[in-house]
Amino acid sequence: MEIKFLGGSREVGGNGFLLQEQKTRILLDYGVRIKAGPPQMPLRAAPDAVVLSHAHLDHCGALPVLYHGRKPPLYMTDVSLELTIMLIKDSLKIAKNEGYKLHFSAADVKDAIRYTKLVNYDERFKEGPFRIMLSDAGHIPGSAGIQIECSGLKIFYTGDINTMDTQLLRGAVIPKNMDVLITECTYGMRDHPKRVKEEGRLLSSVEEAISNNERVLIPVFAIGRSQEVLLILEKYAHKIALDGMAKQATEIITYYSKYMKDAKKLKKILNKVFWVRTKEERDHALERYPIIIATAGMLSGGPALYYLRKMRDDVNAKVLFVGFLVDDSPGKILLTTGHFLNNDDSYPVKCQLDRFDLSSHAGETELLKIIQKTNAHDVICIHGDSCESFAAMVSEKFGVKAHAPKRGDVLKI
Repeated sequence: MEIKFLGGSREVGGNGFLLQEQKTRILLDYGVRIKAGPPQMPLRAAPDAVVLSHAHLDHCGALPVLYHGRKPPLYMTDVSLELTIMLIKDSLKIAKNEGYKLHFSAADVKDAIRYTKLVNYDERFKEGPFRIMLSDAGHIPGSAGIQIECSGLKIFYTGDINTMDTQLLRGAVIPKNMDVLITECTYGMRDHPKRVKEEGRLLSSVEEAISNNERVLIPVFAIGRSQEVLLILEKYAHKIALDGMAKQATEIITYYSKYMKDAKKLKKILNKVFWVRTKEERDHALERYPIIIATAGMLSGGPALYYLRKMRDDVNAKVLFVGFLVDDSPGKILLTTGHFLNNDDSYPVKCQLDRFDLSSHAGETELLKIIQKTNAHDVICIHGDSCESFAAMVSEKFGVKAHAPKRGDVLKI
């Protein structure tokens, strides 16, 4: 079998991994690498079938490109389809507004949807010599690890994975005794702080602001993180305004309640939250609601920018980040310099700034446990900035073949 690495190799984002056995080619994910301006696409592919791990743009954002000519079946969970449609339609809107072209059209998006086949966790399906099954990855609702059996080999692709229970989700299901493990290593060289401690820090910071009659802006990723933060701040639901794509994502996720630990709890919170539905309501939210939860998590766009601009001179207000920040993102620049900077705007921010580690990715210890449990003789380290270092550590610790392929590499297993 051959695996070609189209993206997501020695980098975070743009995942795409093409498995070929005999004449059948299976593509695992096909996402974009998010950066300023047009997103970076993975290398081209012409698969016979596609399997999506989850609905984040770095895994699903390039899928419509595959539907120019060929029409391969596209497998994913039901909630992943709804969330993927939401994200890709938003990508088309952003590209139009910012004046650049994507490599696909609305017609390609329709074809991708038309050829999608919905599958449940633990449901086996077959494409050529490949037998495939999805299992819960614990990353976002509907996220899946992908188990593959082919020509006597057992392969597990983690996608993005989290083994620890969170407020929103149960931890991932990890298969035993695989031959090949393709694992993300976003946090391969460090562990996260104790989650309960980070949740407590966030809650205390918000409570301090409320007691001082100050405002809090929490920029969030629409899928997963916004719902997680709502659950953490449950006792202050009546003081929260929710804005941006987080609203639509939350509506989708609550509809597919089977993926959550406690869907009833989230629905009760949502009945108390103020949903910002128009631009005019944003000023009302600032006046009446001390906690603003708004997209986007890295301040790369979305209504969070409106609130930041309004709050920027308030030295007592807080901007609290709760997600991963790419080094060149406006959010990371703001956190490290106290200055907001993107292609359209630049200004100092006097608010108090902080970041809380509520990651939905496994840290070093959890990743090593995954490797130990799967007991694979080949470990392929992808989706990280330190893939080579992580692979070297894995090889030394477990005595297995550990690979850190580059974009464009082909590995025979």
